[in-house]
Amino acid sequence: MSNKISKVLVTGATGFLGYRLLQSLQAQGYQVSATGRNAQMTEKISRLGIPVQRGDIQDQALLQRLCQGQDAVVHCAGLASPWGPYQRFYEINVGGTEAVTQACLDQGVSRLIQISSPSVYVSSSGESDVKESDPLPERFINAYAETKYLADLNVEAAHLHGLESVTLRPRAMIGREDTVIIPRLLRAQQAGRLRVIGDGQNRVDFTSVSNMCDAVDLALQATGPALNQVYNISNGEPSLLWQTLDWAFERLNLKLNTRRLPYAVAYSAAAAMELAARFQPGQPEPPLTRYSVLMIAKDHTLNIDKARQLLGYEPRQSTEAAILEFIDWWKQSQWLS
Repeated sequence: MSNKISKVLVTGATGFLGYRLLQSLQAQGYQVSATGRNAQMTEKISRLGIPVQRGDIQDQALLQRLCQGQDAVVHCAGLASPWGPYQRFYEINVGGTEAVTQACLDQGVSRLIQISSPSVYVSSSGESDVKESDPLPERFINAYAETKYLADLNVEAAHLHGLESVTLRPRAMIGREDTVIIPRLLRAQQAGRLRVIGDGQNRVDFTSVSNMCDAVDLALQATGPALNQVYNISNGEPSLLWQTLDWAFERLNLKLNTRRLPYAVAYSAAAAMELAARFQPGQPEPPLTRYSVLMIAKDHTLNIDKARQLLGYEPRQSTEAAILEFIDWWKQSQWLS
């Protein structure tokens, strides 16, 4: 590998993207090391022969130690959820990113790849073909979106102190070992809570996790005007959400409930559930949130022209192939368990 970057630390390496990224970067010849919180996954990572340290990104001493001698850090760690106390999101997404950027600056790490989120674009009307330069909504949809945006600003500010950065915003990552998107929909289906909300014609983008790994590799190799930029990442092939889910569920021998729920009814019900949850001890996540309703009822598509032009990003794995990859893995893991 002729690239000047060879030693790469991945934070949040015990998550879906982090683990797949370790495998991808290792296969391409990078010297990777990892940190994450999940004990079971840290054991799995060490079996790959990758140095891994279990810990929290709010542990500044740990980060300083892990960043020593690194050329780059890929910052995947964060709290991603449609629900929870703002302070917790702030501590992890903003405080954790501040600790990472500071450790990079202190230890002479030359580049930081920030894994951000297109949740920063989400509005109550949905969004189509969003560009990175489009104006953001007046109010962020939830604490996750707001704190991810504040974390991005911190990375941008670190650039002024000499840290090269690339910020990536992948939309709805799917593929083998997905523990988030499709499993969440499957749980809702199994609990009888999944309904088509609205007219069922909403278009969404997905991102194959292997395409996202390609984007990270390109970000590590980026030079000149491609650096210190924010990029949308997706498969670049918007699909009808409910048609795609119906197709996927069929392959899992599940029948999608096609009874429709009017959008206004679902959104009002979610708002009422959120209000009720706030008065319960511990404020548990309600069965339905306004964010979840928006995610499955409105259009959410990204414009990836900038990533294509400046990074040279070109999606290689289709949405269909990524879903089939997930289904094969899911069937096997369900059988094993």
